[in-house]
Amino acid sequence: MTAQTVLVLGANTVIAQPSCSVAFSTTHPLKFGQQLGLIWLPLDQHRKAVCSPAYLHESKDWATIDNADHPSSWQLDLPKLFDTEGISFLQLIAYVYHEPTLNLPAVELKNVSLILNNGAIKYDFTANERHIKAAIVLEIYRRDGQFKCRALGESSTQGLASLEHRVQVSLDVRPPNTHALIQAAQQQQRTQANNETRPPRQVQSGETWTGTAFAIDPYHLLTCYHVIESAAMIGVRQQGQADREAQVVLSDIGSDSAIIRVSDPLPSYLPLAQQCADMLGETITTLGFPLSGLSSQLQVTQGCISGLTGFGDDIRYMQFTAPIQPGSSGSPLLLPTGEVIGMVASSLVHEHAQNMNYAVKFQLLSALLASAGIGLDNLLDSSDTKAVPLTTPQLSKQSRAALWLVGCQG
Repeated sequence: MTAQTVLVLGANTVIAQPSCSVAFSTTHPLKFGQQLGLIWLPLDQHRKAVCSPAYLHESKDWATIDNADHPSSWQLDLPKLFDTEGISFLQLIAYVYHEPTLNLPAVELKNVSLILNNGAIKYDFTANERHIKAAIVLEIYRRDGQFKCRALGESSTQGLASLEHRVQVSLDVRPPNTHALIQAAQQQQRTQANNETRPPRQVQSGETWTGTAFAIDPYHLLTCYHVIESAAMIGVRQQGQADREAQVVLSDIGSDSAIIRVSDPLPSYLPLAQQCADMLGETITTLGFPLSGLSSQLQVTQGCISGLTGFGDDIRYMQFTAPIQPGSSGSPLLLPTGEVIGMVASSLVHEHAQNMNYAVKFQLLSALLASAGIGLDNLLDSSDTKAVPLTTPQLSKQSRAALWLVGCQG
């Protein structure tokens, strides 16, 4: 019988079987409505997120769970992950999630027991402080051709928020039942979309509505198709500028995008991103005119790119976490460099879904502009020599002159 290796905090050992099983449990009873959450987070050599994590509610091809309803162990394919994704470290984060509708005492993580490869390796993590909400408990890495694991105990009373900022990725801490409800709502919306052709917007004569648009050259602006759909008259407004009438140049219902044109030169415009990279976890800023009936002032919100596909894994869109409201449609998603990485298009409205917002990817916006004969080389600011990350106030100050409130009348 093979002897068991019992790890203590900071110790490491060789993982003899790269196709590795990891059983987990907690001996300290959790409060009613609370459950143990676990995330496998792949990191590069700088300990930044490389690809999307594996959750108990969302396993990956390199990390699968034994039972979706009552999970108790993972099966990891370490060679597949390390060789195909180019990662340097794989960290296991433990936390406690709870049902937010229940009035519960403070969430607290006490201990996690891990058993690797059917008892070959054992590690018991115990929180030595009170009010611990999350902890990095294990790290797997490869050294000299061998996979090894190290026992960790880096804990946080702030939950996963501080970890998100450090590894530059958005982490999902909602309970599994929440995901089941969201998936059911998504499936219902997909079924409705497949069973019926979208009718044109029905508007009454004189009816008005608003959205957001941003300039991409001295005469053209981008906004959403659903913002200008069925409009008999379109105008754009900006504080300190004269109101202007706009005409639709080209629109595409498939990507929910439209180009509108004004006759007088615009004072400023934004550059579209020019490169395609894995932007998962990247910080973004949105500027737009939500709820313009309450305020016509430009609003700024921040978040990150939380998914590289849209609703139903639609590759035309990306998911982001910056809060949006009606009227935000057409707002640009700005990278810290000031480049437009996407355009706000929609949000999943569900009582259990928060900040599940979607944006048209910049590649589709570029394609729409090319179809209209607007050259991408004309979109680069001639004063821009090298994109430098800006603070949020700097980004807002630099970009606000390119943002316009769109007013439509039926």
